[in-house]
Amino acid sequence: MTYANDMEKVVRDFCVAKTSDIKTTFKMDDRIINDALEAHDKSKKNQPAGLQPNIGRIIMKSPITKLAAAAVIVAAVMLSIHLWDKSTLSAYAFKETVEAMQGKRSFHIQTYFQQRRNDEFWAEFDEEGKLVCFRQEEGKDPNRIFVTTWKDGVKTQYYPPPWGVKLMTRVDNLENLEGFDEGFDPETIVQEVHKLVACGRAVMEIQDPPRYARLMTIHVKRIDSTPLRQVLVVDPVTKFVVRIDDYWDRGENVYHHGIEVLEYNETIDPRLFDPNLPEDTLIMDQVTQEVGMAQGDMSNEEVAVEICRQALEAWAKGDFAKAGKLCGGAPRHMLAEAYAHVRPVRIISIGQPEKIHIATPRFWVPCQYEIERDGQLEITNQKFAALTVNGRPGRWYVNIIHTR
Repeated sequence: MTYANDMEKVVRDFCVAKTSDIKTTFKMDDRIINDALEAHDKSKKNQPAGLQPNIGRIIMKSPITKLAAAAVIVAAVMLSIHLWDKSTLSAYAFKETVEAMQGKRSFHIQTYFQQRRNDEFWAEFDEEGKLVCFRQEEGKDPNRIFVTTWKDGVKTQYYPPPWGVKLMTRVDNLENLEGFDEGFDPETIVQEVHKLVACGRAVMEIQDPPRYARLMTIHVKRIDSTPLRQVLVVDPVTKFVVRIDDYWDRGENVYHHGIEVLEYNETIDPRLFDPNLPEDTLIMDQVTQEVGMAQGDMSNEEVAVEICRQALEAWAKGDFAKAGKLCGGAPRHMLAEAYAHVRPVRIISIGQPEKIHIATPRFWVPCQYEIERDGQLEITNQKFAALTVNGRPGRWYVNIIHTR
């Protein structure tokens, strides 16, 4: 914002304010504002240096504009004293922020990793603070955003083109709800910081803000074995935390994770949790139908290999119903057309599964087989993810979404 715009805002904010000491009418308010701004505009006109009037002389010609000028000065002084007087800072206690942020109803945050924008989250909660629904957006390319939503026990993951796939799974247990991290909850974070300081595991320092600054900065440093430093930014009016930055010192390296609170306890458009997707989106429905294969007495490694073998064999034979079931509900169009370029003709080998260390049991299974491309047979090497079906204990499926 320019200096001229700053001046206009200050004049307007002060002159339209109703205080106990100054009684004005709307007509008088407008007159004060207009006279002051008119004088300010005159000062910006280009004139020869010797003839250019002094802004102070223009303003002081009118008693009304004298009042406006005084208003600007008084407003600036009062604002500075009100926000950043030493007694105001010393009177602030972090407990005020903890209390202000209790009983959350919703939040909208932007996360950062190594100072770069990462994921964006929206979440709503019931009166008891239990998660009701959430939305996560991932991806740096605005034209290729991965969207995950969860509502009424159904988790939906949208993979934008070139995939164009919507995967629907049943997740009733919030502990298995991948994508949502309670560590991103601003209320939980301030409560944890407060507890750490209270029990002597961290020290807190409220930094004196620069002159005319609007927000307050708080530094928190762990004094136990945890190499963590935190910087919290607080709005002194609402007492809400509006920014949290975590820094881990690892030798010469410093790792950063940040959270910017974009909205707190504001109403969220319900359409965010039930987004409209392109009409040609491929739907993989694991909610209304049984998919995958039962594990039975097989070990995790054995079932990972076996389900990949059966899925590839059915796909090669053109049994799209069986292949689709084993591939987690993949529709016929997905197997016959959208992924026809990786449809197997003959299986050569299926290698040893490699464990993926993310939440539920899952493995990468290396598969080598022949495909047909431009009328010619060629060998391709693919890694398929074999994993458990959400909400279906003991069942596994093959995920082909990311197949090249």
